[in-house]
Amino acid sequence: MEISEFKELGLTGNESKVYSTLIEHGKMSAGEVSSKSEVPYSRIYDVLDSLAHRGLVEVIPEKTKKYIPGNPAAFVKLLEEKENMIRKAKEKVKELKQFYDVKEKNPVEMGLGTKSFYKIVSSMKKPEKYDYSVKWSSEFRPDWAEHTKTRLRKGMDIRTLTRYDNETEKNVKQWVKINKNIRKMENDGVAMSIVDDEEVMIGLIRSNVTLHIRDKSFTKLMKKLFLAYYNSAEEIK
Repeated sequence: MEISEFKELGLTGNESKVYSTLIEHGKMSAGEVSSKSEVPYSRIYDVLDSLAHRGLVEVIPEKTKKYIPGNPAAFVKLLEEKENMIRKAKEKVKELKQFYDVKEKNPVEMGLGTKSFYKIVSSMKKPEKYDYSVKWSSEFRPDWAEHTKTRLRKGMDIRTLTRYDNETEKNVKQWVKINKNIRKMENDGVAMSIVDDEEVMIGLIRSNVTLHIRDKSFTKLMKKLFLAYYNSAEEIK
């Protein structure tokens, strides 16, 4: 067997060198083992004692103590120990997976601050069927504008209800040039995005809190409420 194979069975590098050397050369003193195996003499007794404790080395009580390789059957115990470690590791992985699954299935995520808002927005599912939104500032960004143009070209249903006043007028008019489906609403501090009957983002501006809700029933309800308000809202010309 190669030294690398002994390592796979659970031996350290020095233990592998020493055991391999004894297999090759037979009975030797500690000094001879050190010389042949290239394991430092300052470490050789610790390594030999460790192997002897595992039953992989036998001590011959001569005038000068000698060592020979032990019964290879001792490796069976090492394998059993390793298998037990692997079994425990698998059980731990299963526990971690359960924790991960619960975390992934959690339908509500909450973030505080502006950074959390943008992080949640960027993590949301990319719309495929529709994207309904309630805008507070109607912030205009070229990359968002390009995404909107691309989605409209694909026939996606994109509708927006927005606060429309002196503060937002400039941004809103930039958006209207891209998408005509934008209407006015009274808004005292809420931003919202409703996507594909799957998830909703709600930004509470005054509280600086963002909620991300992945729940189909809730999303469908918000969609109905949005469309009811949108259909009666005033268009922006």
